[in-house]
Amino acid sequence: MKTMRAVIFHGPGDIRLERRPVPEPGPGEVLIKVGAALTCATDFKAYRRGHKVLLGDYPSPFGHELAGTVAAVGRGAAAREGDRVVASNSAPMDDCHWCSRGQNHLCPALKLHNGAYADYDLIPAHIARANLHALPDALPFEVGALAEPLASAVHAAAVMDPREGDLALIVGAGPMSRLLTFALRARGARVGVLGRSREGLDAALAAGAEAAFSALDDDAPARVRAWSQGRGADLAFEAVGRPETHETALSLTRDGGKLCLFGGCAPGSALALDLHRVHYRQLTLHGVFHHTPSHFREAVRLLVEGRIKTGLLIEGELPLDRVPAFFAENAEKSLPKRVVRP
Repeated sequence: MKTMRAVIFHGPGDIRLERRPVPEPGPGEVLIKVGAALTCATDFKAYRRGHKVLLGDYPSPFGHELAGTVAAVGRGAAAREGDRVVASNSAPMDDCHWCSRGQNHLCPALKLHNGAYADYDLIPAHIARANLHALPDALPFEVGALAEPLASAVHAAAVMDPREGDLALIVGAGPMSRLLTFALRARGARVGVLGRSREGLDAALAAGAEAAFSALDDDAPARVRAWSQGRGADLAFEAVGRPETHETALSLTRDGGKLCLFGGCAPGSALALDLHRVHYRQLTLHGVFHHTPSHFREAVRLLVEGRIKTGLLIEGELPLDRVPAFFAENAEKSLPKRVVRP
């Protein structure tokens, strides 16, 4: 029996490189030989505290951003051996109330697919059918693998629907902030970023933000308001995942503006709201989670067209057998994406 290496999540702080049989694709399934996977802040979050939404029941395959070459297909699969492809980690599963309304990411039966940190990954039939996309020969696999995180940013931008010239403030200066910047700029928004990292703020400017504000400066809120002509941002995006930064983003949103709760918080997290202001100043708060096939398809298009400065998102590589040690050594850090090459 042919075997492969795969990183398996056993619980918080416990991932292991194991030998597993190479899967044989069933009807509609597609086996991908992984060309490149990407590390992700969500994977680090899952590593630290577990993540039932992302990983389901443990032990679980680990990693969810990948691209590669089709190695084998099951009967009726919508791909051919040798195709260069990128796979999403979800797709509509059935005809439930949510899937039938284009909200498959909210399906009660949602099971996000994992398995990117491996030699091979078996793509389920429903994803292979609706959310597997061809990549041109000239596009590196690691660039194609950015489609999954970019799709989440595309989703957020689509939900908030900026008008041309709207001021969009992103609170947080990590990699997802850069992806949001790309997605918002593609829709004509003007972007400002508020964050703590000087390196992250410099990267935000390189990504197309027109203004960057250091949260370490006492006058940062005043500078944000000056940038927004004293009104506050038309749209604000929290991209950190902490209640206090959600409060900051809300405080810098203009009357009649909208706040996107983009950063995922731990269960039980609470946000203090001035309901008088929310009501009388007509504020809109919108949670945004994950993405749909239309968002993933748009992300692939932006990448193929070269609209994303991928060098601002990916830094360095590591071999597959180094993944467990890499997560252990960097569990509490905020790092650029690394390319994992099996």
